[in-house]
Amino acid sequence: MNGSKTQELARHALGQLVNELEAGQSEQLRAYLAAMGRFRAYSPTNVLLICMQYPQAAHVAGYRTWQRLGRQVRRGAKAIRILAPIVRRARSEDKEDIPRVVAFKAACVFDVSQTDGEPLPEFARVNGDPGLHRERLKDLIVARGIALDYSDTIGGADGLSTRGRIVIKSGLEPAEEFSVLAHELAHVMIHHGDQVMPESKRVRETEAEAAAFVVCQVIGLDTHSAASDYIQLYRGDRDTLLASLERIQRTAATIVDGILTEEGEAFEPLHRDAKRPAA
Repeated sequence: MNGSKTQELARHALGQLVNELEAGQSEQLRAYLAAMGRFRAYSPTNVLLICMQYPQAAHVAGYRTWQRLGRQVRRGAKAIRILAPIVRRARSEDKEDIPRVVAFKAACVFDVSQTDGEPLPEFARVNGDPGLHRERLKDLIVARGIALDYSDTIGGADGLSTRGRIVIKSGLEPAEEFSVLAHELAHVMIHHGDQVMPESKRVRETEAEAAAFVVCQVIGLDTHSAASDYIQLYRGDRDTLLASLERIQRTAATIVDGILTEEGEAFEPLHRDAKRPAA
């Protein structure tokens, strides 16, 4: 695929993403945020306690919170014990009631895997079959000198990246894995190279997700609202995207050119002898 055709495809995809961002939050994102808003933000100490007792924890909440979400803790489920603050209100000199933490007590929470009931709203996902493009993308990553690994222990993230390494969550569906690979490769190319890294996480995530969106669109994956929802999750919007348009388009075009062969040309991996871990 020649460079002008790639740029044309990238511009078209980014125009679609701009329209999606202008439309605002999808119903799926609103439902997801409403559900996630019921989960408390736990202190580092409690996060450690949860991980020690239930390493595979994904979403943790108290018994009553699960009931409000339409789910019931299973009979016999072992509680995860955390520390809950005991708050007392004290009258200040100007006669205002000020809440003060005076002690801590043990509290019980449960992970979603210990409950049954209504499914939690899910974040939008990329669907479809990337076919050989997924292997081609892996070859491209390795060919650029980036180590590629798979792990079950990267917390709630689907992928992580540093200057010379990408780590992907094991067991993702092919389309999701392709999208995450493209996202993390974009991070490496834009933010871990010679260019100045934006200080704002909102900008960084917008750039990486928009580049991945373009790549997914070009190979024919069904992105639904996944990219616009992800960008809005980090408070990105149309203006955030447009401010980085050149960087996004250039990065996406480079990835596309690296994984697509000319029409009719046999599909060959870029890095035949590269040793890549199995997903």
